[in-house]
Amino acid sequence: MLIGALLGLEREFVQQKKDTPAFAGIRTFSLIALLGSVSALLVVEYGVILVALSLGGVILLITVSYLGTLLHKKKETGITTEVAVILTFLFGVLVMGDQGKIAIVLAVLTSLLLALKGRLHGVIRRMSDEDLRVTLQFALVTAVILPLLPNRTVDPLGLLNPFQIWLMVVLVSGIGFSGYVLMKVLGPSRGINLTGILGGLASSTATTISFSTASRNNPAMSNHYAWAVVLASSMMLPRVLVLILVLYPPLLRVVSFPLIAMLVSGLALVFIQQRRNNVSKGNFERSFDVSHPLKLSTAIKFGLIFSIVFIVIEYAQTSFGSIGVYFASASAGLVSMNAVALSIVQLLSQAQLDLQVAGIAVVIATIMNTISKGVIVYFTGSQALRQTVIRSFAVIFLVGLFSSMLMLWLA
Repeated sequence: MLIGALLGLEREFVQQKKDTPAFAGIRTFSLIALLGSVSALLVVEYGVILVALSLGGVILLITVSYLGTLLHKKKETGITTEVAVILTFLFGVLVMGDQGKIAIVLAVLTSLLLALKGRLHGVIRRMSDEDLRVTLQFALVTAVILPLLPNRTVDPLGLLNPFQIWLMVVLVSGIGFSGYVLMKVLGPSRGINLTGILGGLASSTATTISFSTASRNNPAMSNHYAWAVVLASSMMLPRVLVLILVLYPPLLRVVSFPLIAMLVSGLALVFIQQRRNNVSKGNFERSFDVSHPLKLSTAIKFGLIFSIVFIVIEYAQTSFGSIGVYFASASAGLVSMNAVALSIVQLLSQAQLDLQVAGIAVVIATIMNTISKGVIVYFTGSQALRQTVIRSFAVIFLVGLFSSMLMLWLA
């Protein structure tokens, strides 16, 4: 009855706001949920036919009411409330089938979906063709390709597991897709800080290139763009920490101090510079369409890069020991920080790498990735942007180096 009341509350509230006759409100929904529960309770004695007859009766009442509404309004109307009524009946059946937790979760999700109608339709109206393609490609990468891949090693060396490799692609794509959606929903024009943070969550490299290139076309805004670049690059660090937290939490003990130190230094530099120049978020009005981070070709390329980096680090570990891992991580970090972090975690999970060595390799790759963005800025940005960003990156580099040495000393 409470499940029905929750759904009925939302439906009655919406219908009262529209000043339309209520097909079903809080009492009707509660009774329909109760009907589902009672009919399910009596299944043992009277058989499943009772549930079928009860559901058929509910559907018949819904049909009659819907036809009456069509004749009264003389125009087509939606069936959202009618479908919610049928779901409420089935939630009542679930409760009596010892699936109460599932019924509660589904009821809450259904209520949220009903209540968010305006916002959902607003988002859809603002969607472009590219946004739709990105969403469908993320669904393809996650729900279609992943389940089809074999969950076993397929190479002679016993290293490459297609399912595990694509799972890493899904994880990274999910983070990038989330950042892309946030930028679309919230809008990058809300401020320089929001732009840099959300752009960095989607793709720190793409954001760096976008703002660095823009600084040449609009040199007067170079300082603004520079802060966005530093913020975007700093967002790479919590992204790496999240990946490690999800996949191999023990590694956090080794890498959290230097990575958090670099993150804090990057954020502090932006905060100090903005306070010094007394710049508010509202001064940044221009929106930037950062290239979306999710394309099927990009996902496949990342999967290949991850596989190659994984094999290279494994070979370096076997042939040259710790020095080989450090060198391989430094080289690969120039190309893809995500691939290095995931490769290190994969080797750790297979007990093929020492925890301390893995932590140092991740930090080295992070520092090298920051350097690579500095090179991008140097060759694509305006002079003012180069000065600000490279100075900031130098501080972040020194903080990372010092904190890593401190971490080793304490270990």
